[in-house]
Amino acid sequence: MRVKEVRLLQRLSKVLNKNSLLLRRKDTNTSDGFSLVEVLVSLAILIIICLISFSLIDSTQTLWRKTSSRTEQFREARRAFERITQRLSQATLNTYWDYVDSSGAPRTVTNAAVFKPHKYARQSELRYIQLNSSSLSAPRGGQMVGQSVFFQAPLGATNDISMSSLNTIVNTVGFYIEKVSDSSFKPSFIPFSRERYRLFEFNEPSESLTVYSYTSGNSSYGGNEWFTIPLQNQNYSSRLTDNIVAMVFEAIYPDGNVIKKSHIYSSAPIPGPIQPAEAHNLPPSVKVTMIAVDEASARRLSDLSVTLIDAVDDATLNALENQLLSLKLNFRKFQTAVQIGASKWSTQ
Repeated sequence: MRVKEVRLLQRLSKVLNKNSLLLRRKDTNTSDGFSLVEVLVSLAILIIICLISFSLIDSTQTLWRKTSSRTEQFREARRAFERITQRLSQATLNTYWDYVDSSGAPRTVTNAAVFKPHKYARQSELRYIQLNSSSLSAPRGGQMVGQSVFFQAPLGATNDISMSSLNTIVNTVGFYIEKVSDSSFKPSFIPFSRERYRLFEFNEPSESLTVYSYTSGNSSYGGNEWFTIPLQNQNYSSRLTDNIVAMVFEAIYPDGNVIKKSHIYSSAPIPGPIQPAEAHNLPPSVKVTMIAVDEASARRLSDLSVTLIDAVDDATLNALENQLLSLKLNFRKFQTAVQIGASKWSTQ
């Protein structure tokens, strides 16, 4: 109850006590009943109590609406986070052993005529890569934020009806954040638009899989075309949720001690006389970190045109959290370590 209302009640109570005292001093022959003053004072007190009750109810309802809305928004972020970790745990490579030359390079269309086998090394046409998104071209012309991850998984996603029964055929999958205007996501009758941080899932259908055409000895292959080219097809990406401002992936390889690596060697062949143990090996586990803000905070970021720190590692993640705290924005941090089931880690 507010201080002013309490003081008003105290004053009215004094008035009521004073009037009651005056009434008791009247002649005993006075007829029983309520005086006009008593009725007015009682009504005034009743009105004040009602006003206070309505105020408390309204405050409670407002707080409940805000809490419910915030919980619902973070529930969507939690579902998106679970989607990422579930898909990531399904990552796979088709690792096999094949000849490489003395420099560690495998046989390709370019070097086939002069290729001289030297020893066996792990090979794979499938890929896994995590990288800073700023190096990628944004599919919708926005700004790529945080880190992205791309890999193959046996999800069986296809647009070809004849292949719909093949539930375990391979797809190229990825997750990335793009800061982009919501003009293309809202109804045309809404006149204004905001820039939003949006989390997307990339899923290239099996019948359109690009990875084999580059990793099977393509002479023009630069290392990343297997996902950068199909990524520009907006039909392959679907929005998971809004207001995700950071996403960081960190592979964990047990090289004697636990070594955390932000760059993954299984994205492309690694030439050299000694093949790194990580080459064409999926990481045994990947630490995934994601930061989401609520809708009110996202609107404030857009209205104030605030540029958030681009988080790509532990140091920048901490800096981003401090920035959000200094701006008094409400956010939630999700973090877990994902075990990759198809990982066959070996140092042999």
